[in-house]
Amino acid sequence: MVLIILSPPQKFGYCQTYLGLILNFRTIKKTPEHLFLISLVCNQQENPERGIRVHTPLISYLLQVIKFQRQIILVLLAQLAEIFDHSRLPRADKPVFKRFNQFQVDEKVPLLQADIGPEKLNYQQLLAEALEKSGKPILPVRRRKPINFETLACPRCSAPQDYLYANNGAGGQLKCKVCQFKFQDGHAEKNKTVALRCPYCQNRLSIHNRRTKFDVWCCYNDKCSFRLGAIASMSPAEIADFNVHPTAHKVRYTWRTYNFELKGIAPESPIQAPVDLSRIQASPEVLGLVLTYHINYGLSARRTAAIMYDIHGVKISHQTIHNYEMAVAAVVRPFWANYPYELSDQIVGDETYVRVKGKWNYIFYFYDAKCKLILADYVTPNRTTESAVIAINQVLQKMPKIPEDLNLVVDANPIYQVAQIYFAQQGIKFGIHQVVGLENKDEISREYRFLKQTIERLNRSYKDNYRSSTGFGSATGSASYTALYSAAYNFLRPHEALNYRVPVELPQLRPFERMPDKWLALIELSQSQLPTAA
Repeated sequence: MVLIILSPPQKFGYCQTYLGLILNFRTIKKTPEHLFLISLVCNQQENPERGIRVHTPLISYLLQVIKFQRQIILVLLAQLAEIFDHSRLPRADKPVFKRFNQFQVDEKVPLLQADIGPEKLNYQQLLAEALEKSGKPILPVRRRKPINFETLACPRCSAPQDYLYANNGAGGQLKCKVCQFKFQDGHAEKNKTVALRCPYCQNRLSIHNRRTKFDVWCCYNDKCSFRLGAIASMSPAEIADFNVHPTAHKVRYTWRTYNFELKGIAPESPIQAPVDLSRIQASPEVLGLVLTYHINYGLSARRTAAIMYDIHGVKISHQTIHNYEMAVAAVVRPFWANYPYELSDQIVGDETYVRVKGKWNYIFYFYDAKCKLILADYVTPNRTTESAVIAINQVLQKMPKIPEDLNLVVDANPIYQVAQIYFAQQGIKFGIHQVVGLENKDEISREYRFLKQTIERLNRSYKDNYRSSTGFGSATGSASYTALYSAAYNFLRPHEALNYRVPVELPQLRPFERMPDKWLALIELSQSQLPTAA
């Protein structure tokens, strides 16, 4: 029910537009509680500027309608975003709200058992400083009964046995009275796993939680500088909540170590050849052309098949092209992985996003920025420390000897820090330089950002190649294409930064000028290097 009052009647022309709008709502509100009164007052003589006056109930109702429409629009936009997110169309921007974004580790890396602190101390200097500060000397330990220690002195400050406590009785732990450092006595350390210490207070880390593939370590020293600093930085409201719910706030130094064997993990992405390369029906010329179009020029398998038919008169299906691709990758991949590269000291790593079966997967790239060489290209659905370890291991396998000053430039992803300490536990030590963001002005980021930009360029080049295929249909397909792209990048593709030379010039490929012939020569060379070739 709608009641309209017009005053005066001759002014209806001013109101006909609004009247039509109002009449459209006649069927919307039918219940008595939704009845409203609309008054249109058109009195030009009394208030010519105002013209039409609409009562407050109408305005409220129209606002409710607008809000309801806005909610519908937001729901539809969310549905469209979900559809687009799960489509096979690859996007240039990275996905958000991933679980790895919640994974955080503290800035400093834990100290290993062999590392006793950031610096070596002198117990005589510490004794003099204590005497000057308190006016009382630090006296040797007064023992009730003599104890024979295997350790002759404190490993941190060189204090003699007279200043060493038997900190846990027969457990083998000693504590220096001078520098307060705790360590294992003699050979007792050999019976223990690699111990981690807090980099802030040198207290031994304890297991906080055990998971399937990793352990969470925590420093339980209440006087740790990290804990005291975290509490001091809290607001009064946070401190009040911390006193009630202390576990809801992260105030202790934590770290993660992973429990998988380096020999037990997959060294690379899986590649399974559906066909025998020696038994394919196509001629070598067709195979070379297919690889050139599909890999070098980044054409999809369907477009490659269309070009082969339209230009060369060869009828071939897109699935056959995929089968050839996987068969060639199974042969070329070992040659690319085991080639004796001459590397520089500018090795940088990063991960980028690709679509595999409609879901986000990740490619862990490691790249020699100076020699323009791809050293690792691990494709995985998981962005974890294990994935970073596999990628770094691919780099280390290409080195005849690991340099003592080896440093890897990576981004701020904390999994590389955990991977670093994992390799340290395996006796393999290297440094990492983490470049934070695009505009961060810390010293390391300023010094090594140019290297990070080179691998970002590699990521864009790879995505430009695979984008036409709208993603990969299987894990094997993604691994095969990536392996062939890496081989072409290292052995076949000229680079402007190298004066248009190939990063690795193979003598077996020099006689050939056409790219299809170079592909065939590379396949033949790779087959001759396989273990089964002999």
